[in-house]
Amino acid sequence: MGIKIVLWKKMEFSICRIEQKGEQHWDVESREGYASIQFDGSLKPQNPLFGKQPYLDADEGMRYELILPQTEGLLAVYQHKEWWIRPKFPRCVEEIPEKTQLLLGKSQKGYYAVLAVCGKTCRTDLSGEKNRVIVKVSSNAVGYQTMKDLSLVITAGENPYQCCHDAVEKALSILEKREMIREERQYPDLMEYFGWCTWDAFYHKVSQRGILDKLAEFREKKIPLGWVLIDDGWLDADYERQVLKGLDARKNAFPNGLAECVRRIREEFGIRNTGVWHAVMGYWNGLEKESKAWDALGAYTDMLPDGRILPSPEAGKAFCFFEKWHSFLKNHCGITFVKVDGQSSVSLAYTGRETYGEASAAIQKGLNASAALHFNNAVINCMGMAPQDMWNRPSSAVSRSSDDFVPQESGSFQEHVIQNGFNSLLQGQFYWGDWDMFWSSHNQAWQNSMLRAVSGGPVYVSDPPGETDPAVILPLICKDGRLIRCQFPGVPSVDCLFEDPVQSEKGLKIISRYQDASIMAVFSMRKEGCTGKIRPSDFVGKEEEYLVYRWSKGELFYMKQNGPVSYQLSGEESEIFVMMPKKGEHKIIGVLEKYIPLGGIQILSDGEKRSEILVSEPGTFAFWAGCNPSTVKADGINIQLRAGKNGLYRILNRVEKETLIEIEWGGLRNESAGN
Repeated sequence: MGIKIVLWKKMEFSICRIEQKGEQHWDVESREGYASIQFDGSLKPQNPLFGKQPYLDADEGMRYELILPQTEGLLAVYQHKEWWIRPKFPRCVEEIPEKTQLLLGKSQKGYYAVLAVCGKTCRTDLSGEKNRVIVKVSSNAVGYQTMKDLSLVITAGENPYQCCHDAVEKALSILEKREMIREERQYPDLMEYFGWCTWDAFYHKVSQRGILDKLAEFREKKIPLGWVLIDDGWLDADYERQVLKGLDARKNAFPNGLAECVRRIREEFGIRNTGVWHAVMGYWNGLEKESKAWDALGAYTDMLPDGRILPSPEAGKAFCFFEKWHSFLKNHCGITFVKVDGQSSVSLAYTGRETYGEASAAIQKGLNASAALHFNNAVINCMGMAPQDMWNRPSSAVSRSSDDFVPQESGSFQEHVIQNGFNSLLQGQFYWGDWDMFWSSHNQAWQNSMLRAVSGGPVYVSDPPGETDPAVILPLICKDGRLIRCQFPGVPSVDCLFEDPVQSEKGLKIISRYQDASIMAVFSMRKEGCTGKIRPSDFVGKEEEYLVYRWSKGELFYMKQNGPVSYQLSGEESEIFVMMPKKGEHKIIGVLEKYIPLGGIQILSDGEKRSEILVSEPGTFAFWAGCNPSTVKADGINIQLRAGKNGLYRILNRVEKETLIEIEWGGLRNESAGN
């Protein structure tokens, strides 16, 4: 028995039962562009009722099948570790991996997205078997004879990114969580600025002295910092048993407590925001019994059979656990934000005892409520990409979107860029991604720097003492430390969605937007380099004509819908391309030293006859013109300009002050403008 679902352009799906004990029912709602499947499964009680009763397996639960339309390409975003997800590129349905959370497909009729949902109690996972998708619904808890929850949402259309977005938005609406879509969340103000983290600089040997010495280096090199994150190693903990002993810092590294370190960061270096790391359980294995941490937080914990003392999976107690600690950190120590790690360990700890939805939702509600109260939602969620966490954070807006970037491991960057780019197709619907810290002195520093230009999220380094390279950082930020941040999380370009980047001759292209410009970072993933082309269709462009600025080469190209721009990268190089729709006879480009040139200026007015631009960053201001401008003034002084190749005009602005540029248009035709 099966149910047929027909979506956009008669794209056809079918769901059917797998022979299994118990009853299964589906409530299918289908419209032109989407379908939602709510699942209802049960096992009948045995007679007589006082006999041994059957219960649904906590891990297997119930299963059914989904038959896909004829497909030309597949992308699966799946949970490959307990707390991380990554992409896979199946060549057939059978290769769809276990625990797939998002399945994106391409057919001759368009695109479709199959979204596995973690609902109020259960989570759904997809996998491939022969020519069918196996849909598994599980609760994580024992003693259940029924399972009822939202299971799948399927969308179809001509835009793959819209399919992903609409699937998540529709699922959240059904679950009455529409406010959890990313665009409804408040991005933390402090993360609009560049930061530094202690982790890869000091690891567990972090200390007040090391932090202050490193900040002195930033000041000497004139690199503005907006925030500091004191990562793992600061806590008063038993590091062998990995349990929390107290709420303040360990005395041997912070002799006068955390408050003294935060005060000196603020007063000596003018850095207003300091955050600290802590695990969602307190420390990795929870709290130490009869400790100061136990005295403060123990009333809001549960003790597991293995002896671990963890935050209670009840929302009120979970809130009290975090609120007591966060209140101390804020009011006694001056902390303004937190990074909370190990989040997907919650469902592991409570396996068999609590459902996926209920345990994770309770902890997340308590954590988010406390972070909202004390830190205005300024929290970096980490190790929390399991669906039960992704679907249950009520208000925080930033979450790590990849496994760690490990600077000591060769090849770490390739996996890092793949995870962050492709994971954003799913997690980017809920959150801005934290694409992790990096080293500005690393042999892949420029690749890491360019990757952060399209992340849309926080940007921070973890350089050890003496190792910070300003040249790698400055293209990302303004002189006050504010990030030039894209408006959306970066995602792979259309032509990269269904191809393994490691095997691709064209590398990996990740795109985002800044105002009306599309920003593309291209990465060669192979030692032999890559060769490819840029087309408007890469980013679903609708304009007929574009200007393309290549950052490293300082070159401007003219691109039409049917005339791509070619690129070639050697080794494991990377590049930034800025694509701007060409409308009219001129285009303001911005400050060329920045990856996103528009981030260095403010356009006060831009008309057919006259434009006024406030250049706020030192560097080379540039614009394109099809006709030579009549006059150009910088702070009221006339400047004589000559067009470069393809109509690119440059004005140097090396003075450390804002400069007003006034341009009168309407001169003679510029024959080098490329049109």
